[in-house]
Amino acid sequence: MSAPLPPPDLNSRIPEIISLDTGVIVERFFNKSYEPVYFDRSLNGRLNAPDGSFGVLYTAAQLRGAFAETFLRDPGRTTIPLDLLVRRARVRLRTTRDLKLIKLAGIGLGRVSATAEVTHGGLPYDVPQAWSKSLHDLAIQPDGIAYNARHDDETMCYALFDLAPPCVEEESRHADIDQDWFWEIADLYHVGIAP
Repeated sequence: MSAPLPPPDLNSRIPEIISLDTGVIVERFFNKSYEPVYFDRSLNGRLNAPDGSFGVLYTAAQLRGAFAETFLRDPGRTTIPLDLLVRRARVRLRTTRDLKLIKLAGIGLGRVSATAEVTHGGLPYDVPQAWSKSLHDLAIQPDGIAYNARHDDETMCYALFDLAPPCVEEESRHADIDQDWFWEIADLYHVGIAP
């Protein structure tokens, strides 16, 4: 069974809202060829706009969630290729204003007639992107979507919309992630570096 599309009466439903106060820290691994605060307008991301009309910044509440979504994308992976490790960096971001996110997890799914397949299904991403666009366009003007990480559903991730004023700023950056803290997280998943 595939994930359902957003219902026609979505605007009349009452979604579950997660609030992030100003100053909350969120985590992200990013491709060094882009800026760390990069709102993706491509058609490639799971919760990107299907028409490129707005950008999405993918972050996580915990470093573990950011790790899972970045380095465990290929199910069954037990090693991290060295070239992937070298291309990625870590950034800690601080929210610059209070944010309200629609929760697509737990009871939040049922409130809007979604299922976990929306955020946990594989390619193609046309259905989750339809959800992102429909939620972005709601009258309540959410700042993004909160969802459980596909590769570690005990962690919460945030797909933040590119809205004004800016919602995050850089707190700190780690260009070299080949560090003990990184491998401690990798060890939780029994993942090592590729020979």
